[in-house]
Amino acid sequence: MIATNKHTATAWPDFLAAPDASLQDVMQGLEQSQWWTPAALQQGQQIQLSLLLRWAATQVPWYHYLQEPVEKLKHLESEPGLFWELWQTLPILTKEDLRNSAPELHARNLPESHQPVTVIKTSGSTGIPVEVLTTPHTRSLWQALTLREQLWHERDFSKRLGVIRNRPRSNRDPAGHSFSSWGAPVSRLYNTGPASAIHIGYPVDVLARWLTRFNPHYLLAYPSIVGPLMDELSAGDGRPAALEEIRFISEPLDTSLVQRLADEWQVACADIYTCNETGNIAFQCRENGSLHSQSEALLVEILDEQGRPCETGETGRVVVTPLHNLAMPLLRYELGDYATVGAPCPCGRGLPVIQQVLGRVRNLVRTPEGKRYWPTALGKIRSVTPIRQAQYVQTALNTIELRVKLERPLTAEEQQEAIKCVQYSLKYPFHVRIVGVDEIERGPTGKYEEFLSRLTS
Repeated sequence: MIATNKHTATAWPDFLAAPDASLQDVMQGLEQSQWWTPAALQQGQQIQLSLLLRWAATQVPWYHYLQEPVEKLKHLESEPGLFWELWQTLPILTKEDLRNSAPELHARNLPESHQPVTVIKTSGSTGIPVEVLTTPHTRSLWQALTLREQLWHERDFSKRLGVIRNRPRSNRDPAGHSFSSWGAPVSRLYNTGPASAIHIGYPVDVLARWLTRFNPHYLLAYPSIVGPLMDELSAGDGRPAALEEIRFISEPLDTSLVQRLADEWQVACADIYTCNETGNIAFQCRENGSLHSQSEALLVEILDEQGRPCETGETGRVVVTPLHNLAMPLLRYELGDYATVGAPCPCGRGLPVIQQVLGRVRNLVRTPEGKRYWPTALGKIRSVTPIRQAQYVQTALNTIELRVKLERPLTAEEQQEAIKCVQYSLKYPFHVRIVGVDEIERGPTGKYEEFLSRLTS
C-alpha cells in the first residue's frame, strides 16, 4: 500500500506532504527535485496519481467510473509499465465537461489542511467562464514554482518590475498602478524593488508612455503587445534604457520576436507556460532555454490523434493532471493547446521538455486539400511599412481576411506586397481580402490571436 500523510493526503513529493511545510521548505525541496532523474520523477508521479485516483473514486461524483480501475491498482503498484497502460485508458476531461459539470467534480469532503477552498474564475480566450477550486496546497505550490522560475533566471529582486496584462476594471489606470514591492511570492522571502502594472487594453501610445516613464529592468507581458510597443518607441525615444529581460505569458511566442528583441533592443526573453485552471505548466531554463514541465506539480501528456503519447519531435494535444488538487481533481484535462515533445535538456534537469507550444485548434491553418498546420513567420507582414498591426482570419478554406491597423492607406503596390506576405507566411496561395480596422480587438482576458480560424467543420 502507498504510505500517505493523514494530515495532507499527499504521498509525493515528501517536502509537500509535511503538514507544516513553509514556502521556504517547499523551495528547498524543489531545489533538489529538479535534478532527479526522469525515471525517479515518473515513479513519484505514479505514487501521487495512484492516491489521486483512489481519492477521486470515493470522493468525487464525476469519477464514479474509476471504481474498476482503482481495483486494478492494487495489483499494479509494483508494475509501472502496467500502471501507465491503465492510466492511458482513462477518459479525457474536456473544457466542455468542466463548464457543464463543475459541481460533480467537487470533492464531498476534504482534509483540514486542504481548506479553505478558493474559487478561481477564468474566461480564457473564448469568453466562456470556467470555475476551478484550489486548496492551500495547490496555491502554495503555484507560488513556490513561480519563485523557482525567478531563481532559475537569477533575477535581481532589488530592481524594478513592470507588468502589462489584463487588469480588473477596478485596477485600471492609464498611468499604471505603483507598488512598493514585486508582491507575492517573491516578497515573502526577499526584499524587492518597486513594481508597476498597467492594463493591456490601453492604446499602444499610452502603454509606451508608461513603459518609458517607469523604465523597468524586467517586464512581464503578452507577446502580441511587445512588437507594437517596439514600433511605437522606435519612432520616439527608443527602448527603455533599463530594460534587461521580458517574460512572456499567455500566448504562443514567435521566435522572430525573440530575435528582433535581441537584435534591436539587446533584451533577453523568457517564456512561461501556465493555465489558470491548473497553474504553472512549464518554464524555460536559463542554461539552454528549454521549456521544462513542472513534474512535481502536474503530469503533462502530449498525445497524438489516437490518444497515444507523442515521441520526441512529434506534435499533439496537451493534456494535464494537477497532482495535488483534492478539492477538484482534473484527471487528464485537455487544455485545447497543441505542443511538440522536446528532447532531454543538457542542463541536467530531469524535468521533461516541451520543444514548443503551438496554440489551439482554432489557430490551425487549413487548406482545400485537407492539410492542417500551424502558421509561422507571421511577423513578415511588418515589411509592409504602413501596417502597424495585423491579424490573419481564415473565413473559408481558400480565403484569408487580413485585418490591418494602418498609419496611412496602402498603395496598390503595398496591397500586393501584403498579399504575397500572407501567402508566404501561410505557405499557400490563399485568396486574401485586406480589411482596414481602427483597432484589432483582444479577447476577454487581453489575449490576442495573430491567426484565427473561423471554420466550423
